[in-house]
Amino acid sequence: MDGRTNEDGFGLIELLVAMIILQVALLAIVGSFGAGAAALSRAAKINTASVLADQQMELYRTMPYDAIGLDVTAGQVPTTGTYVGDTAVYCATGACVNAGPRSNTSSPSTWTCAAASVTPTILYVPTSFTANGINPCVAHRPVTSGTTPASPDGRSYTVDTYIQWGTLIALERPVKQVSIVVRDGTSAFELAKVVGTFDCSTGSPTGSAPC
Repeated sequence: MDGRTNEDGFGLIELLVAMIILQVALLAIVGSFGAGAAALSRAAKINTASVLADQQMELYRTMPYDAIGLDVTAGQVPTTGTYVGDTAVYCATGACVNAGPRSNTSSPSTWTCAAASVTPTILYVPTSFTANGINPCVAHRPVTSGTTPASPDGRSYTVDTYIQWGTLIALERPVKQVSIVVRDGTSAFELAKVVGTFDCSTGSPTGSAPC
């Protein structure tokens, strides 16, 4: 038999080629599964971060205007790191509430997050304005599986709150701008951000005199 027409052994070569092609296809499928899992994990983080941001902002929506501020006692507001590095929301000038807890332009001019026994009542944030042990006056709040309240999904986050005076325009009432930024607790990557503006009518009982 002419060796040039002998096809013995070609079945093995075809099998090897088919196995290589199958392996490449399986690797591509496994890679897509990995990318999909990473995307789902990131989406879950973003969703949880959005809930944490909305939860923090809701605290301010129930507080009187004079009580909206940050506690700078005992180093409550970070002076270094990612918190101050976010120049889009951080303001270190004297006109900002996060340079020191401030009320509006009326008297008294300052307040602190103190115990509920302190008077007058606008000087403190009583427990009725907190939820599940969250103090809205804390600028940088870690949320993990071991904190109170604990992280909803067991992952690590930081809830950073920035408060500053809004831009005043002639004949307009003073406003405070609250920015909530939730970051990944391990990478400090920004996951969610909520910004709200409050004026002196915030938290006023129904039927109260206009401010």
